[in-house]
Amino acid sequence: MVSFSGARGFELRGWLKRLERASSEEMIEIPQQDGTVARFPPQAGMEAFANLMDRMGAGEDAPEEHPLIAAARNSSEPKWSQSFYAVNDEGLTDPIEDLSE
Repeated sequence: MVSFSGARGFELRGWLKRLERASSEEMIEIPQQDGTVARFPPQAGMEAFANLMDRMGAGEDAPEEHPLIAAARNSSEPKWSQSFYAVNDEGLTDPIEDLSE
């Protein structure tokens, strides 16, 4: 069994706290209505936007919704719940009529 007592234990705890703080600074954090926080890596914002664009008018071929989009829709914070990520999904993937003729 590993003991975290003494000076080494404090050093390890301090190092873990700093590591945790540094990693959370780089995350996209979206507060949820149930009090939890959904966390995503920084590139998830761009991935979610691309996913949203890919889903528009794709019909049955639409890719699965990115988890960040669902988290934004379920957010307790207006910054997220009223953003373009929280778009109403109803009709979003309906095929678009071809008007090229």
